Amino acid sequence: MRIGITNLKGGVGKSTITQNLAVCLAHMGYRVVIVDTDTNQNSLSWYGAREKDLPDLTVVGVTDSQALSKTIDNLHKDYDIVLIDGTPNLSQMVTRIILSSDLLLIPIRPGAQDFRTMEEFITRYNEAKEFRGEIPAFFLLNEFSPQKKVHEGISGMIESSFDIELLQTKVNSRVAYTEASISGKGVYEYSDAKAKNEMVRLTKEVLSKSKDLQLMEE
Repeated sequence: MRIGITNLKGGVGKSTITQNLAVCLAHMGYRVVIVDTDTNQNSLSWYGAREKDLPDLTVVGVTDSQALSKTIDNLHKDYDIVLIDGTPNLSQMVTRIILSSDLLLIPIRPGAQDFRTMEEFITRYNEAKEFRGEIPAFFLLNEFSPQKKVHEGISGMIESSFDIELLQTKVNSRVAYTEASISGKGVYEYSDAKAKNEMVRLTKEVLSKSKDLQLMEE
């Protein structure tokens, strides 16, 4: 299965979500590879800091949009799950990521600016569907704070404004995500139990959606 984690806006946590999903999936026994499409290669740097005794996963850097689909198809032969760490711009790469994915996760922060810029991504997503047909997609609320009423309000606006389902699991704003990333870890391998449980719930929800869509076997 190929999962694209993408959004046109920067700073929404695409790499953080990608890395932590990869770690959880690796601990569950899946063969996982990350395709890092950002020119900053954050996931590739994260992988370089990862200790050898941790569960194995692979990261490949691909910044040429024309090479992306071929690379993903080749990797998909050897791995159970390919996670595509998206790039935040309007380049051709974003369309290639959408078209190369069996399922899309769209991280979005609960802020007005993030909500307003989503229209551009939806346009790009709908254009891609004209070429390939239906491409399952889900919003993922990141850096959420249950204490802030405005965050709950944005959550409701997302569900009512776009014809894309919002995942039940919300990724809260926690320092553990940054601290774990420094040493090439995911929060599953870190000391914050709440962050670990949160990411396990997200991973299980994504797998459940994938099985419901018949993208993976039971």
